[in-house]
Formats: sequence, C-alpha cells, structure tokens
Amino acid sequence: MSRPIQITHPRIEEYLRRVQRRPDPVLRSMEAHAKRNGFPIIGPLVGPLLFALARASRARRVFELGSGFGYSAVWFARAVGPRGLVVMTEGDAANSRRAMRYLARAGLARRVRPLVGDALSLLGRERGKFDLILNDIDKHQYPEVIPLARRKLRPGGLLVTDNVLWDGEVLQPSRERSTRGIVRFTRLILASPDFHTVLLPVRDGVAVSVRR
Repeated sequence: MSRPIQITHPRIEEYLRRVQRRPDPVLRSMEAHAKRNGFPIIGPLVGPLLFALARASRARRVFELGSGFGYSAVWFARAVGPRGLVVMTEGDAANSRRAMRYLARAGLARRVRPLVGDALSLLGRERGKFDLILNDIDKHQYPEVIPLARRKLRPGGLLVTDNVLWDGEVLQPSRERSTRGIVRFTRLILASPDFHTVLLPVRDGVAVSVRR
C-alpha cells in the first residue's frame, strides 16, 4: 500500500473540526476511546452529515451495516427521534455491548436494536423497508451491498457509504481486496439505474445514493 493521501488539506480539516466541535460528553468520550485504541470511526466531520441526511430524509428506520462501538448510532438515534429505530450490527459482541453502554449514557438506548453477526445476513433477514442504510462493513464486501440495498430501501431512501476514497488508494490499480472492493462498488453504484449517487470528499470520502 502506498502512502495515504490527506483528502482535505490538514488546515482545512482542522478548521472544520474546530468550528463544528460540540460540547457533547458522550461523543467526546467515544472519540477519545477511538483515538486511544486506534479504532476507526466516522468521526466529528461525518457524524453531523449523517444526522443531517437522516433528518432531511425524515428517516425513522435506519440500518447500520457495521456499527463498531456505536459512534454513528448515536448520531442516527438522535436524528430518528423517540419513535424511530436504529438497527445496529457488529461482529464483535464486546463492541456491541460497549455501544449500548454509550447509547444508555446518551439516553438513546431505547431507540436502538443491537444485532451481533454478519451484517449482510442480518439485513437480509429484516422485514420491511428502511429509510436509510449506512454501509461501513469490510470493504471487500461493498459490492454485495448494492442488490441488498435495492431490495431493502424504500423509494427515496438513502444508502450512505463511508471510505469511498480510501486514503487515495482508489487512484491507482491495486490487488489489495479492500481497495478493489471499494473501486468496484463505486463503479457499480454510479452505473446503477436504481440509484442516483454523489461522491463527497469529506474525511475519507462519503457516497450518498438515493434509491430511485
């Protein structure tokens, strides 16, 4: 793997972090935990974007393909409101339990249903349609998300995909399967007649796809 590319100029990114910083003890605690443990989270630049997308689309049912220890779930749970639902998936039971502890601290645990296991299989078993699906699973699996999202999203619903620029690794041919998965996903989703997609150079790249 070549040297990572900083997608946004470091001074611009620092400015964005500074002006959007929120005095939120739960989120700040989660960000500190991620930094201490080298755990990847969407972070304080993408979190507000997820909240805004969920609110703008009036999402009440959100499914997370990959939830880690719940950082994105906090943003979504706040966005969907007291009658909304966030289905949170994680392969590691310890991470799922940690996520629910954070959500309880934030007063949001009742809005979240935690599931442990393979995220794609779990989504496939769900009944009904979702308003928004977050795609943040293992990158080599990204292409498998498209047909499932096509079935599980309501018309006008959103598929939001993280890491589509992958530290700039998408700029060159690669045999590494994560990079190949992201590149293939991007090509397929942009060509799909079922979605209208825009790529945003926020943090590590975010794709927002509207179900036609």
